[in-house]
Amino acid sequence: MQNDLPTEGTAELTEREEEILRLLATGASNKEIARHFFISSNTVKVHLRNIFAKIGVTSRTEAALYAIREGLSRAADLPAAMPVTQKVPTPTSISLERKNKPHSPWISALVLVILVGAITLVITTSQAPSIAVASPVPVAPQRWQELAPMPTARSGLAVAVNEDQIYAIGGETTQGVTGVMEQYDVASDTWITLAPKPVPVTDINAAVIGGQIYIPGGRLASGSVTDVLESYDPNRKQWERHAPLPVPLSGYALVAFEGKLYVFGGWDGQKFLASVYEYDPEQDKWIERWPMPTARGFAGAAIAGGNIYVIGGTAGKKALAVNEEYEVERDTGIENPWTSRSPLPEARFAMGIASIADIIHIIGGDGEVGTLQAFEYFPQKDEWQSFESPVTELWYGLGVGIVETKLHTFGGLLASASAPTNRHLVYQAIYTIFIPAIK
Repeated sequence: MQNDLPTEGTAELTEREEEILRLLATGASNKEIARHFFISSNTVKVHLRNIFAKIGVTSRTEAALYAIREGLSRAADLPAAMPVTQKVPTPTSISLERKNKPHSPWISALVLVILVGAITLVITTSQAPSIAVASPVPVAPQRWQELAPMPTARSGLAVAVNEDQIYAIGGETTQGVTGVMEQYDVASDTWITLAPKPVPVTDINAAVIGGQIYIPGGRLASGSVTDVLESYDPNRKQWERHAPLPVPLSGYALVAFEGKLYVFGGWDGQKFLASVYEYDPEQDKWIERWPMPTARGFAGAAIAGGNIYVIGGTAGKKALAVNEEYEVERDTGIENPWTSRSPLPEARFAMGIASIADIIHIIGGDGEVGTLQAFEYFPQKDEWQSFESPVTELWYGLGVGIVETKLHTFGGLLASASAPTNRHLVYQAIYTIFIPAIK
């Protein structure tokens, strides 16, 4: 995959991203930014990943300098000649800072970098690079690895990430529907068991707003569908019930966007829906939004470029490949906020989905063929590209969580197995290689 980072002056930041970048340039922490916008720290991290990718930087310091140079900060007394990441016509975008040879025409622009010793070549990409150089180049690390498995094997579970802790909640085991909640610590690669969800459900998803983990609806042990909305506070270690969904739902797609929950489609116990519901935690209130063009359940939803993409799913008879983009700001009730985009190369439902640096990753799922390839979707180009999958058979009902640039997958069902798995597989979606400076 070619990771085309923007050159100076070409980054297309949203209004919210510019506001976050301004605060970052003042030295504000993620928590301070989160408090300012009434969003979670995890949402701030997502915004920062997207901002870094758009402006072509890899650190908060570089982002702050970019903000200063572009006039997004008042700290105008810093040197205007500070170098920026530039687009280089190679298989990957490369940011190069090195000592200049005598008589170099741009030595004055880089003199500050020489003084602070920034003599490294940084390559950031989401795919193994192919670079021709005279000296040996480090080989890209293994993209998939297996970490500590979940204590409880299950499928149809919800996964949430908060403050670099991953929570695996609910789902279905060999004994039936469960409310079990297990917390994974990324730093120590260990699990602990927490207070179970009061209403055990499966075919669910979770989203984090303001440090609270929200789980709407789900399928009960009886087989019926519920409208219950529950949230978990990791700090107080307590569950709380909120205003119920407008209708009972399971198998829906879910995202948290700008401090609100968005629930797309799902199964109401009788049929698959095209409905879109928005939940405001501050008002504890649901409202109905413009419906999807395609009624479906067990689809995936992810945010990229400031919009929401709802991908795949099923309407009951077969897997779907539809990819529909939802522009929240256009949903005023006057014009259709939905746009059809390039469909999935292979139709599927009940897959894992996640967005990293505005690239949507699709893993696993059930479909019309014996094995489903993993895919990445690039919204700016409206293109799909395959990437390696850790399994060679149908794998569905899994949960997915993102921590920094790694995609964690949990549980699910494998076509060859008669019971859910507890496997925990991790994909390094973006990695950085450091190479000694070229003198």
